[in-house]
Amino acid sequence: MKQVIGLVLLGLIRSNVVLAGDGTQANGVSHSGRIVNGVAVNIANYVYAVNMYHNNMFFCGASIITFSHALTAGHCMNDRMNDIAKIIVHGGSISPTTGGFFFQVVRIALHGGYNPNTLENDAAIVTVPTNAFSGKPNMGRIALQFSEMSVGTPCFVVGWGRTNINVPAPTSELRYAQMNILSQASCNAAWASYQIRFTSNMFCAKYGNGVDVCKGDSGGALVCEGRLTGIASFTNPDCNSALPAGFAKVIDPSIRNFIRSQAGI
Repeated sequence: MKQVIGLVLLGLIRSNVVLAGDGTQANGVSHSGRIVNGVAVNIANYVYAVNMYHNNMFFCGASIITFSHALTAGHCMNDRMNDIAKIIVHGGSISPTTGGFFFQVVRIALHGGYNPNTLENDAAIVTVPTNAFSGKPNMGRIALQFSEMSVGTPCFVVGWGRTNINVPAPTSELRYAQMNILSQASCNAAWASYQIRFTSNMFCAKYGNGVDVCKGDSGGALVCEGRLTGIASFTNPDCNSALPAGFAKVIDPSIRNFIRSQAGI
């Protein structure tokens, strides 16, 4: 989930931050690893979690919010807006490459205020054929957050991102990690040397003990009190929890209105 301002993946302007997307083969031989120092979990308990492929390459995670829509990070889709025919959503399986179900994306909506330099409004919605997610085993919607989370609130992330920034080892399972909400002041202080400023549509979370998100986790959900609260956006270049991970804030009016306009919820 490491995505911060570009540079490793999207080649934007800062080379000291890592964007969460990843390019790995979807053939079961080469793909991204998983959340750093997380634990393996059963997809049956996280039915909203899906992963995405572009040109048969795994690149990001997403979350089912209606039976026709999945919410992901803007930076995951920013460079893929004109290549919809080659984007596939995969869900219903603990594995990022086998089992479950594959869905052709028919539409992509990028938040109009997404800024690739600051990662503000880092949100996008992918649409699949009408009700395509409905009735599929181990696939279901997650409710959106409607309340502000207090500092220290325990939350969690799941994803198929790398377990080590230097070793993109193949993975065959979904991973889970706990992260706790930090104050906006703490977020800004932690990222000050990287010249990243947390605005109202961004927040951060951290757990410690080396737990972190990494490349490939971008777009996945930070879940607090059972609801989708944040969209995995960026983290430090080593995916080692030295800095809190950044998330797009679902309840921010700009992002919430975007979701409503595109998904009808």
